[in-house]
Amino acid sequence: MSQTPSTGNRNQQRILALVDESHLLSAARSLNKSIDWIAVREYLLDEGEGADNVGEIVVYVGLPPIFVPEFQELRARKLRFVHWLRIHGFLVVTKDGVPSGDNHYKADVDLLMAVDAMDLVNQIHPDTVVLLTGDPDFAHLGISLRRRGIRVEVATIEQSIGGELRACASAILDLKPLLARFDVLRLEGKGDQPGARPEGGTRTLPPEGIEGD
Repeated sequence: MSQTPSTGNRNQQRILALVDESHLLSAARSLNKSIDWIAVREYLLDEGEGADNVGEIVVYVGLPPIFVPEFQELRARKLRFVHWLRIHGFLVVTKDGVPSGDNHYKADVDLLMAVDAMDLVNQIHPDTVVLLTGDPDFAHLGISLRRRGIRVEVATIEQSIGGELRACASAILDLKPLLARFDVLRLEGKGDQPGARPEGGTRTLPPEGIEGD
């Protein structure tokens, strides 16, 4: 497997990473890249060679609406993707979406992430919390965590981050160098292949991740 970019010296730390799946998917698609979820986990939790961190990653996934016929095929594919994440060691929290018109749906996971962050911090007692998001509404959460003595790292494409989110973070993890190593997004009506391994490594492919609008 190719070596992923370093997040710096975080040895012997307890790390909690909270991931907004739709934000990661949007960031990857802005670069025309697929997502290697295993490499993302290794990067966020700093699980490279010689690292002795203890980490947990939670992925928040918005699902297409339930009991709405036109979304059932998309929902089934998304649920297969959620299953793939779980059997590969990711914690996954889902939220059912609601139709928003024009065959689109909305499934915001922001509130779930914020509530979970405080709950998990009390249970896991991490040294570092990584927030993979581009939403400035998480700035207050970041400040609250830092007041508890927790290091807060925001993972996103750095050039797109707003001032509020940047100011709340102890450090920014720029996703662009990581995503640049991944395979080019295969369009051909197949959507994203989130598990593609970069540069010819061993592949463990999940079902397609489908982005909710």
